Amino acid sequence: MKINKIFISGLMLLSLSSCNDFLDVEPTTTAADAEFVFGSEGEIRTALNGVYAKILTDATFGNNLYSNFQLNSDVDFYANANEAAAGNQPRRFDVRSDAGNVESFWNALYSGVELANEFIYNLRNSEVYEPGDAEPTSTSQMMGEAKVIRAMFYHELLSYFGDVPFTLQATYETDNLLPEVAERQVISDALIADLKEAAEQMYSDKDATIAAPERISREAAYAMIARLALQAGGYSLTHDAGDQRNYRMGRPSNYLDYYQIAREYTKRIIDAGGHALSKSYRDVFIDECNFVVTKGDDPIFEIPFAKAVSSYFGYAQGPSNGVDTADDTDYSNSAWGKTDGGARTSAFYRYSFDEKDLRRDYICGMWYYSNQGLPTLRFDYAMHNNKWSKLWNTNGLGKATTSATGINFAYIRYTDVLLMFAEAENELNGPTAEAQEALKTVRRRAFNAADQAERVDAYVAAAASSKADFLTAVLDERKWEFAGENMRWKDLVRNNMYSEKLLLTFLTYYSIAEQEQGAAPYMDMVEEYDGIPYSQLRAQDIFYTYVKNYNDPNFPNKSVYMMYVLNPYGTAQRPTQTPEQYFAANEQPYEVVSARSITGLSSSSSTTQWETYTLAWSNTDGSLKGQVTNSLYGYIRIDARNNIVVVDNGAASAFNVSASDPAGTVSRLPAVRYLLPYPQEVIARSGGVYKNYYGY
Repeated sequence: MKINKIFISGLMLLSLSSCNDFLDVEPTTTAADAEFVFGSEGEIRTALNGVYAKILTDATFGNNLYSNFQLNSDVDFYANANEAAAGNQPRRFDVRSDAGNVESFWNALYSGVELANEFIYNLRNSEVYEPGDAEPTSTSQMMGEAKVIRAMFYHELLSYFGDVPFTLQATYETDNLLPEVAERQVISDALIADLKEAAEQMYSDKDATIAAPERISREAAYAMIARLALQAGGYSLTHDAGDQRNYRMGRPSNYLDYYQIAREYTKRIIDAGGHALSKSYRDVFIDECNFVVTKGDDPIFEIPFAKAVSSYFGYAQGPSNGVDTADDTDYSNSAWGKTDGGARTSAFYRYSFDEKDLRRDYICGMWYYSNQGLPTLRFDYAMHNNKWSKLWNTNGLGKATTSATGINFAYIRYTDVLLMFAEAENELNGPTAEAQEALKTVRRRAFNAADQAERVDAYVAAAASSKADFLTAVLDERKWEFAGENMRWKDLVRNNMYSEKLLLTFLTYYSIAEQEQGAAPYMDMVEEYDGIPYSQLRAQDIFYTYVKNYNDPNFPNKSVYMMYVLNPYGTAQRPTQTPEQYFAANEQPYEVVSARSITGLSSSSSTTQWETYTLAWSNTDGSLKGQVTNSLYGYIRIDARNNIVVVDNGAASAFNVSASDPAGTVSRLPAVRYLLPYPQEVIARSGGVYKNYYGY
């Protein structure tokens, strides 16, 4: 049962927050307020709900971090045809310091930091507070929860802005509206030390005293320590002191110390034995869509959203669902309400999976729904991510609903813990038996028992032939596990692989579009790099028909109609058999239906047949579609002269791709300017104390 209703009571505590607009708003909390609110455990719990409420907002974890600020990669992808700089498109690395969405994002993150700082200060000075020196207390547990939430906000600030203003004190403690900018390593060290102390004063999520996974536990704190440590020990975009333009990728000289921390704290979670991957991969997310919360499985901490109050999960992801509330007719899809479906994956992501991987056909959505419930093929520049969807809710959320789904998001999963351990252990000691077992544990859930000898045991043994190969296998597993969870670009940055992956992602789109015109100079290069025969798999014509959902495990909604796509992963000739004959001959239990039987509209076709969809990523004059050339605009694109250009230290210049020398091409790539600029208003309010770097 979900407990998120208690967080609604915390919304009133937001009025006590001193910084709705960081560095701009005067403190408003008074000593009398604090004395009243922190005078009893019940009031303290309500105040903590207010801190939790900051992670429920659309501006942060409720939407923004998993849509507008989920940067493009070879997994998560937002296609954009705009051939000019927009200045407010972080997903394609196209931002300016005056972008309103960057400023509001910054303010929301720091507002969360400030409220957490206030709570921590007031609790520490409360007469009710009991530090958990010998064993955890209810108030030391609440202190730990607030500290983990504060670390969550700072983790995102470090990810998106690099070195940032840093303070662990509430504004009214210091009366300082201009905290100094601290180096990211200093910030990480402080947060890790803070959480190490707090974690030992928190309850285990195996303890009945904490409503895990919707409350932050000791295990969640351990996982947050590991996440911060891997981030600190990995690569990041940096610059020389005083050099506002030039930048490069670098990592601290003591990076192995951070990997040791990550290994230690993930190992503590594994050894505690409180979590296992018992549910199927699909059921983890389908249960979230049905408000089912399970202790001791994959989710270690689920952000507890409230239905009709918060969460875009299941609205931004899954198939787009068109519902016209002005139309009185209830179509087969009406009960679930409108969905956007704009948080998608790369068109090529689905090709990266092993064909036996159970995750593939659940995640990779190939159709969406019209206003009349007609399935419509989605075979363009990005595919639907079907991990969450309102359509997976058994009863539907209502025809008039849109966002505010109340669907939880597992911010920390045991899968992540296992793979962080495998990555850290490999970096420190190579692909040891412990590292291999952690990777195997994740892969076992992804394959049927009959396939595990080959796809799990043999696969991991082959990957363990070298440290480099094992790291590749771990990062690939993260790629297949965490689509839509804002992990992939951070994983690539940490391992200094982001520029390489963006180049190959761009060239894959470019090559497929060029192939339509009969020439694809980089096709061999991308096929060899990925080990995927794109030229054979990417069919020009897609054949499909409409069917009833006969109980497909990869499409949980049994009340809406489906598509059967004949050739989703390879080329095929148009069948000479009718769909009915084809299914009978191949013993597939589908019932074919016409478009008219779905919509009830006389304008819809009443016949059942193979429909055809033709891919078109290039124009008739040979030019490439804007979605192909401009979706990675701020790093790599095609210019007006049809040259490939990359952005190097803030300036775009022609880049020569040598198909005969892929390794040499990759070695010449500049760093990706993935970091966002400080907002212009923040710099102005600081009187020039804060400055932008990285060519902004």
